[in-house]
Amino acid sequence: MKVVLEEDFSLEIDDRRLDDYELVEALTDVDKGKVSRLTDAVNILLGEEKPTLFEHIREKKGYVSTEEIKSTLMRIIAELKNGKKY
Repeated sequence: MKVVLEEDFSLEIDDRRLDDYELVEALTDVDKGKVSRLTDAVNILLGEEKPTLFEHIREKKGYVSTEEIKSTLMRIIAELKNGKKY
């Protein structure tokens, strides 16, 4: 599913990834303060789109911001849930 994050930036994310239990575990741990699990959530949700998102954030911020990654993941999840194709 195409997820539009900005007017000129979108990612193609497999919406079935929301049904991945390991993603749920990783996000739950992140929510509980285990920030190191953010890497697992990113890898599971973004897959091959990870470098594309990282480069986009790096261009905007000058580095890959953890906070930007977290907020973007939440936006992607919300967009995928709105599509509800999985």
